[in-house]
Amino acid sequence: MNVDKKPEIPLYTKWGIRVSAVIILLILVMVVKNCVGSIRYGLFTEQDLQKQYYEIGFGHGVTKAQGQAEELEPPETENLLLRKLYHKGFRDGWDSGQQRHKATDQDASPEKDK
Repeated sequence: MNVDKKPEIPLYTKWGIRVSAVIILLILVMVVKNCVGSIRYGLFTEQDLQKQYYEIGFGHGVTKAQGQAEELEPPETENLLLRKLYHKGFRDGWDSGQQRHKATDQDASPEKDK
């Protein structure tokens, strides 16, 4: 009996290790690409433009929450930061519009004495 002989790794295990390594590398590349894009958009997008997209989103959210507009299209852009700011403004505007809408509904409805 030979003690120095190492057990042979099965072929499916070797392929599994290689496929796993490729998948991990692809995920790593995608994460790094996303991080670099976020930093780039954050550094090179002007503050005025960021504020403008937030305000557009806020206005669209308020009008949509109050039921005044059927379809409001978000501005087209490839900049992910501007898209995120538009959606944040839309959500804030929606919340604000819902609160205003509820307040006007409560003011318009007669209160019943208990």
